[in-house]
Amino acid sequence: MNLIKKPHRTALQLAASSLLIIGLSPNGLAADNPTTENKATPESVHVIAKRVVRRNHVNSPAPKLVYDSAFFQRFEPISVGDMLKRVPGVSFTSDVGEYDLPRLRGLDSKYTQVLINGRRLPGEENSGAIAVDRIPAEMVEKIEIIRSPSSDIASQGIGGTLNIILKEGAKYQGGVWRVGAVHMDETDGSGFIGFTGVEGNTEYSLSANIQERYNPKEKISSAVEENEREDTVESDTRDSRDASLAGDISFKIAEGQKLSFNLFYVDTEREEVEKVLVSAFERDDANSPFNLDEQSNEYQLEEIEQKNINVGSEYQIETGSGTLTLYVSSNQFTEDKTETNSESDIGEPLELDEREIIDIDDSEQRYGVKWEFGQGKLETKLGAELSTKEREFSSVVFNDEGELDDENDDFADFDATTDGIDIFATSRWSLSEKFETEIGVRGEFRKQDIRGANFDGSVSRSDEEELQWSPSAHLRWHLSEQNQARLSIARTVRYPEFDQLNPVTLTIDDEKFQGNPQLDPETAWGVDLGFDHFIGDKGVMGLNVFYRRIDDLIELTQQEISSGGTEFDLIRAINNNNRGRITGIEFDASSPMTLLALPNMQGFLNISYLDSEIEDAFLEGVERRFSGQAKYVFNIGFEHELPNVNMSYGMSYQRQGDSEEFEGGEVNRISYDGNLELFIEKRFANGDYVLRLSGQNLLDAEKRERIREYDDGDAYRAGEPASSETEVEETSPAIILTLRGRF
Repeated sequence: MNLIKKPHRTALQLAASSLLIIGLSPNGLAADNPTTENKATPESVHVIAKRVVRRNHVNSPAPKLVYDSAFFQRFEPISVGDMLKRVPGVSFTSDVGEYDLPRLRGLDSKYTQVLINGRRLPGEENSGAIAVDRIPAEMVEKIEIIRSPSSDIASQGIGGTLNIILKEGAKYQGGVWRVGAVHMDETDGSGFIGFTGVEGNTEYSLSANIQERYNPKEKISSAVEENEREDTVESDTRDSRDASLAGDISFKIAEGQKLSFNLFYVDTEREEVEKVLVSAFERDDANSPFNLDEQSNEYQLEEIEQKNINVGSEYQIETGSGTLTLYVSSNQFTEDKTETNSESDIGEPLELDEREIIDIDDSEQRYGVKWEFGQGKLETKLGAELSTKEREFSSVVFNDEGELDDENDDFADFDATTDGIDIFATSRWSLSEKFETEIGVRGEFRKQDIRGANFDGSVSRSDEEELQWSPSAHLRWHLSEQNQARLSIARTVRYPEFDQLNPVTLTIDDEKFQGNPQLDPETAWGVDLGFDHFIGDKGVMGLNVFYRRIDDLIELTQQEISSGGTEFDLIRAINNNNRGRITGIEFDASSPMTLLALPNMQGFLNISYLDSEIEDAFLEGVERRFSGQAKYVFNIGFEHELPNVNMSYGMSYQRQGDSEEFEGGEVNRISYDGNLELFIEKRFANGDYVLRLSGQNLLDAEKRERIREYDDGDAYRAGEPASSETEVEETSPAIILTLRGRF
């Protein structure tokens, strides 16, 4: 239900733009003269990727870690989220067994920029975050962790940037397939098929993936406030199906000219069911035992449909003076979610309580140009991009009689249009054989129009403009052939979430939320200092220390108000005048275990120690860490190749430290058990077929939460909460069996 609608820009714009790009060629497609000069012969596609248990050697001054898909493949990750849990500094605060919104350096997902092939995609979160557990691991070529950005990518990664590079054509000739099954209380299937090749001046690839996921969780909780206690026993199952399609095709239309098209599509259907037994207890005083007062059943059903589609085109012209690239892309995201809540007393049939319907429609178009020139000691890149983005969000609640609930104004309806102009310039300069630097600047202009509708149909509107300049500088020092050091300084930005800008006042239970269209973006200056030592072409050790100072922090304030004789907590988004700081040390290593006389065994380790400081906006005088930041993230494992029997096996263990989430006077301490993964595989027919058995969450990991509510900062410092609650959640291990082959 949308009170405000605007016509969408359609794919016709993309088609017209693509025709324009083709027309820019002086010869056009019809003038294509096939040539075989200097044409490389693609190698045959491999069923199992080359054995890789370390990150790639990156030849750039900017600090970036690159992991090929082969680094992850043997442990059979289902999604990108499963891949990211093994790389340095990435944590999650999802339900146990789920990895959806990554948090680089432990910071909230809104501080982590996720790119697909170097560009942002819209997602379900109003912060713009995309759930990476919907992206199949099978379609990923490599993952880049950009610790400090260059000026040629968007500057929105205060915590860092994750760039997910999808597989594309012409690297291999042939096809691969995979069938698999995952068992977690019930067995679900998955399948993948992909084909890539070269025909004359045409390169192409096409792949399709379908995966089913079933995650059963059990949660118990107990909340105590004065002489009342509430215990809950909850079963929570997530049953989903993700279907994905990716393809690209490119044509050499003339000497030095290449035209390409690409497509990426993800369709998700998910059903989440929560069944809760609620037991309420009372006691006479603090010295008396609790006695059961009443019990009830609660049932929640969420039906979710999500679609992402990204289409793009790129035209590249190589000349004697440089390379010109023109590109255009269109992104579309839609979500339809229906949440139905029912309840009943014990022994009675369930009765409808309320139904909430959420509708999100997000579209984005980009038009860009890049010019790269120079060679030898000085290389320069210039670029500009125009973008327009529309987001429509609607949330309505119907009561138990199916009528729009006018007593509980849990209602939001707004749309936002953002027009952007980005420009950048960056130069890479080899100062000497030992020193090289990269210096650049990026300008981002945003014009945002937000319109919100109140429950009574009244409309509020805000128009804001913002210009941000983000310089960056990177220095690499070649200490020796095996050693290099890096120093980086960069400015990054986090723009406000859409609902934080919505001027409409929303009432949800006993809270009123009011956005602020005058919010400024958060900005940060950051420094990274790193050192890498490479052990031949098989091992690496890396150490990095970082610092971020964040200004104009966006936080929520809370105050008690009275409206119509009813007491409410008024929550507003503000720019906190305080500064926050983030620091940490990141270490990673991988090497053959030659010293143990095991040259076919390779171990890997990465650990990040994380810290931060900020003054709490609600608990006066309390300095704390950033909300949700884990104290550390730790990974260790090995792989052992047995060439005489064409087998291999390995182990991986991940764990993240405790974190605390702050929301008003509520403090939630979260801790996770470690995750143990194992695999064993057997190769047949000279490697044409691979059978692999792997296991995840083999230790039955638990997620524990301790939630405390404090009246003020003095109560927090004294450790005297007004109420407390504990929750324990667990899920079952996942056993995965896959068979791979090629054709």
